[in-house]
Amino acid sequence: MNLKENRKILILLVFLILLFMSLIFYLSYFTIFVAGDLKDHPANRRDSMQESAIKRGSILDRSGEVLVYSEGEEYKYERHYVYPVIYSHVIGYSNKVSGKSGIESKYNKYLLGQNGSQTVKAIKAFFDRSIEPKTGDNVVLTTHTGLQQKSRDLLHKTGESGAIVAMNPKTGEILSMVSYPDFNSQTIDKDSAAIVEQNKGAFYNRATQSLFPPGSTFKIVTAASILETGTNQNYKDTGEESAGGHPIKNAGQKIYGDVNLNSAFTYSVNTYFASKAMDIGANDFGKVAEKFMFNKKIDFDLNTNVSKFDYASWDKQALASAGIGQGDVLSTPLEMCMVTSAIANGGNIMQPYLVGSIMSPNGKVIYQREPEILSNATSEENANIIKDMMVNVVNKGSGKTANIRRAQIAGKTGTAQKSIQGGTNDAWFVGFAPADDPQICVAVVIQNVQDYGSKVAAPIAAEVIDYALRNME
Repeated sequence: MNLKENRKILILLVFLILLFMSLIFYLSYFTIFVAGDLKDHPANRRDSMQESAIKRGSILDRSGEVLVYSEGEEYKYERHYVYPVIYSHVIGYSNKVSGKSGIESKYNKYLLGQNGSQTVKAIKAFFDRSIEPKTGDNVVLTTHTGLQQKSRDLLHKTGESGAIVAMNPKTGEILSMVSYPDFNSQTIDKDSAAIVEQNKGAFYNRATQSLFPPGSTFKIVTAASILETGTNQNYKDTGEESAGGHPIKNAGQKIYGDVNLNSAFTYSVNTYFASKAMDIGANDFGKVAEKFMFNKKIDFDLNTNVSKFDYASWDKQALASAGIGQGDVLSTPLEMCMVTSAIANGGNIMQPYLVGSIMSPNGKVIYQREPEILSNATSEENANIIKDMMVNVVNKGSGKTANIRRAQIAGKTGTAQKSIQGGTNDAWFVGFAPADDPQICVAVVIQNVQDYGSKVAAPIAAEVIDYALRNME
């Protein structure tokens, strides 16, 4: 064999080696970096087949009560919802026909035992095909089921659309969250067509996704802006404040004369807050509102909409309207609960959360949520000033209907008109208790009612707070 033939064999050998190395490299790259994306692709039916082989993890409340569980045998597991209505917007549903929503969707990989690095899992699976989780992890919520049921019952009793959010202002734990109308998670396949046909928004979580004008509850933010900017707190009310063409008047056409921040807040004097908003100016007002998390995306366990305070191009009319929570100001109930929690918690808004921990099937804690400060909305001094004013609202102002014997509630009513010409209102109340050591804060909104927040929303909030203080540790 001559040198020329040896060279040909060597070239062929190198070519074959490179070919095999390219194949190994491609398969390794595909398995480690691409397989995860293909696995999660909606057109991949193999994923649903794998899911059906896994016993989905349970979902529990803060006391350990099982809210959702799976039973049956491999490929024939059935999902059972113990409270299919009151938790419909929080937990959602998981089934082959309707897909997934709520916690069932957001924590799907944990519930299937597929959390963690997909790259690492792919490497393990490449070398050991027997590694495949058969039972998912258990998700533990921060909610109190009794309070969840109470909140839903109170909403249902009104017969109107609305939402209630209750949270611990010191930790950010969501204690209850309900939206009405709601649906039945257990029978979603059967009911889905009828719910869509009724077109009442039963699938929509009003607590986190609906944007409402917050009305006078927003005066908490306006009051903080007055204090933060050192704006003059005195004002002479004549019953009307001219604001760029359309005058703003007080509820019931009342005239209060000489007022300061305390009296104006207690009796919800519209003209005062409209005037002060114009004095503060758009930029300074906007900076404070954003510290209260308006215009900010909130990292939450469910889908949320951003509450809006689009102040960049506001004129005096827009500023005056914003000062009383009307016009271009829009908020979710979760956001207004967070605003209230800032006052209850010395000026700090805690990061809100629904999932407190995640447990492996054998009881090992694989994730534990720790409270963290999301924003310093205002100083402790200013928060205490506003807290005292909110106590006055409940004791002698528009929030008297929120009084309970068990504890002192600090609160603020709100009535957002649907139009300048009148019509139906969105009735609000936000508050917390006990005022001197807050354990719970609540936001309530009832849509499309003829009455005020003091008549509709405040008594509901009082019942929610009273139930929580009687039944929760």
